[in-house]
Amino acid sequence: MKTSFWHTLPKPFFVLAPMADVTDAPFRSIVARCGRPDVFYTEFVSAHGLVSAGRERLMLDLALTETDHPIVAQFFGTNPEHLFSAGALARELGFDGVDINMGCPDRSIMKQGAGAGLIGQGTLAKELIHALREGAGGLPVAVKTRIGKSNIDEMESWLTTVLDAKPDVLVAHGRTVKEMSKVPAHWDRIADASTMAHEAGALCVGNGDIMSRAMGVECAQESGVDGVMVGRGIFHNPWIFNPSIDAESITKEQRIELLIAHTQAWVAHWGEKKSFDLMKKFYKVYISGWPGAAHLRAQLMGVKTPAQVYDVMRTYTEK
Repeated sequence: MKTSFWHTLPKPFFVLAPMADVTDAPFRSIVARCGRPDVFYTEFVSAHGLVSAGRERLMLDLALTETDHPIVAQFFGTNPEHLFSAGALARELGFDGVDINMGCPDRSIMKQGAGAGLIGQGTLAKELIHALREGAGGLPVAVKTRIGKSNIDEMESWLTTVLDAKPDVLVAHGRTVKEMSKVPAHWDRIADASTMAHEAGALCVGNGDIMSRAMGVECAQESGVDGVMVGRGIFHNPWIFNPSIDAESITKEQRIELLIAHTQAWVAHWGEKKSFDLMKKFYKVYISGWPGAAHLRAQLMGVKTPAQVYDVMRTYTEK
């Protein structure tokens, strides 16, 4: 298997997980400002949508900034032709790699047969991986998946099928679909997945419950993965990828500055194409850790427009 940008990264490398309505261009710029990961991912994007009337809106999900690289475009779908087209588009737009989502447990996605709905659908899964690789024309291909649908003992059979399609990278989320995020990630099974990936000539990234950089390093060392992917941990600490910053040392003023910068970037990128309420999850991240933060946070949960956010913050800082 040829060398890709993945092989040039220091081990263990850190990856920001693809998350719907989270890892868009505005948020990635904020994370880069706090301390960038070794690899960024986009939100997952519908390969079908990219060849339909919804293409224009979805192109905003594939917007790139100078601070993004290396970055992987993640797609989902069930039609090989659509995955081929998505791969070609990623190459055209300047992405560094592509990924096919075979692990999302969202019911609406699985109902389409996509995401985790592909687990156990070996023939189709391999067709989709091959199609994405062909379309991407040389970009490294990753597959992000869970270790089974309802039983962790499904892992060997499922991952053998995935690895038969020769992805460059296997991203293993250490839970089954049934477990959702209700149980701790099975890092012992991620270790087994890592062994399988390496035997097949692929790199392996472990995903699940990484809440600090130190924890990521420890899990990587114990499991043998090449890198770790951070999802929910970014909400606990936007500085998680920065080894020189202790989140406890970040001042109230710095957090407020981050909130304003993110709001401005979000408005500039999305305008009225998305509900502004989606920003509120981030306000819970930024406004915490000092006396009075809870009251300010409650005020921000009630805003309806960016202008109201600026008014609330102006009143607060002028006190």
